[in-house]
Amino acid sequence: MFAMVAANHHALIELFNQASQVASVRLLWQNPNCLVASYNQHGPVHNARVHQFSFTNANAIVASSRAPDNNELSTQIVEDATALSRSIKGSHSAFCWVADKQHLIASRDALNQHCLYYARVGQVTVVSSEASFIAGLLPAKPALNPAALACWLAGEPNPELCLYNNIDVLPLGCSLRASPDGSIHTQPFWDIDPAHRLELASDDAYRDAFYQLLYESVGDHIAGDDTLVVSQMSGGMDSTSITALAHQLLGPQRSCRPLSHLYSQSESCDESDNIKAMYAHLGLQDPIQITVDAGAHRDFLSLYPTDFDSPGTVLSPRYHQECEIIQAAGSHRLLTGNGGDEMCWGHASAYTQRLKQGEFGVLSEVLKACKQTGMAPWPVFRSLFVKPMIPQSLMALARQIKGRQPADLPAWLTPKASALAQETGTVTNPFNPNKDEVGYARYQALKTTSTFNSLRSYQKVAWQYGIEVAHPFFDPRIAEFSFAVPPKQLIRGAYPKWLLRNAMDNLLPDSVCWNVQKVTFDNHFGQLVKDNAESLRKLLEDTRLEEMGLLDNSKLLSAFDQTVGSNKAHVHVDLLYAILTQRWIQQHH
Repeated sequence: MFAMVAANHHALIELFNQASQVASVRLLWQNPNCLVASYNQHGPVHNARVHQFSFTNANAIVASSRAPDNNELSTQIVEDATALSRSIKGSHSAFCWVADKQHLIASRDALNQHCLYYARVGQVTVVSSEASFIAGLLPAKPALNPAALACWLAGEPNPELCLYNNIDVLPLGCSLRASPDGSIHTQPFWDIDPAHRLELASDDAYRDAFYQLLYESVGDHIAGDDTLVVSQMSGGMDSTSITALAHQLLGPQRSCRPLSHLYSQSESCDESDNIKAMYAHLGLQDPIQITVDAGAHRDFLSLYPTDFDSPGTVLSPRYHQECEIIQAAGSHRLLTGNGGDEMCWGHASAYTQRLKQGEFGVLSEVLKACKQTGMAPWPVFRSLFVKPMIPQSLMALARQIKGRQPADLPAWLTPKASALAQETGTVTNPFNPNKDEVGYARYQALKTTSTFNSLRSYQKVAWQYGIEVAHPFFDPRIAEFSFAVPPKQLIRGAYPKWLLRNAMDNLLPDSVCWNVQKVTFDNHFGQLVKDNAESLRKLLEDTRLEEMGLLDNSKLLSAFDQTVGSNKAHVHVDLLYAILTQRWIQQHH
């Protein structure tokens, strides 16, 4: 979906005709200085079931997987598309043309599940859900943004940075106002309020309030005519919670089919016992199971082809396989547990913060948790209670004396890339890091989470099959609630996601709900890298990023060789980001 605004009507029509040659285009509405159209660069215009274009009045439109009530919204919108974004549940884009003031307002869901890019193309301002569409209209291919690339190579990509200098991306929770003369103004319409706090009477009160929010959010993504909904279900808390709630909401007359990923090559990733326990506990019928690490799924480069807009948006054949199965089953809706970590995990600094506030019982709580999880107590205590007490200035000085990179930055970054990543990688954060370490860390994680990559990857593939992929955890109401509750509600003892576990205690089997061993996929990716060592090393030998002054190829290759040569099948996430970035450079540039 895209919009164009210009003072010159002839320039507008000329660029629109050019856009029609770039992609499959359908004009939705047109005013003298503005037009909005839908498009799809991967085939036919988006399936109407998935992208319903709802006219709320003569000059307002919303593209949403669930069309809102036109009459209800038309009474709310005056000249502000953000009224749409506050009212529509789930991912969407919204546009409103304000005729008397001659400007366009563009907005989308508060948690950034859809992107909106914008740029000036000649005499016309173009706003689009895909950077590739705008790039196709520019007279020359846009230059790459070194700061955005540095963040990717550092393993901490910032979604507020577009990878192209000539194109901007709308930040999370913001709308934009575009005037025909080319002026652009962005304005926040939603954010986490650090002053908002909830103090309820008991754990049960927090549990009940959170359960109701999550129940409503899942319900918002199930339509009345959905006879079959597919829900991704691993053995972890997030996807099992969404599946259990969807199963409860659909009732006996409709069906929720779980879709589970199996790992035949990586025993440590296997969650089949928890998956089987869920089948039995809920009485789930006709489960869909896909082995995701065998056959064609062992070729890294074929498995992760990147999208023009971002190294992290991968149009994987595995996603196509899932969508084909869902489509053949007769469903057009897939639910996921994405967002559960961002909303429910909490943060380890909660233990540190509680100790600083005089809660000395947290020491025995952590010691007990170490015994439950089999972790050695001293490294945990050093990380939570010793290092945080050392002033950061002294830590930085010690790194400088030893000639080390700033904390957590990979060794393969050049000084230039390191400086760019530090300068642009941290978003503006309203939480005070000295008084609310938990809020500060969680806010940074929410605004820069890599889960956005997964969301957009699935969406770009699923749209081609007429399937909506919905992520109920990514709901502003849940975000506001989780940031307002005391940190102890989110992480306690050996249990991160304590509030979610407490809320789902009666719906999930104990072996799932109170499992203290979190499955990670380090072994899967580590073995995949080892199996593809020759092709990936060749990929990493490309010198273009080194020529830009961002990458030290010798250090990157050394880190890769150490990973491949290790006895363990393990790969650090930073190295995966570097691989994807090099893949993206070679595929699109």
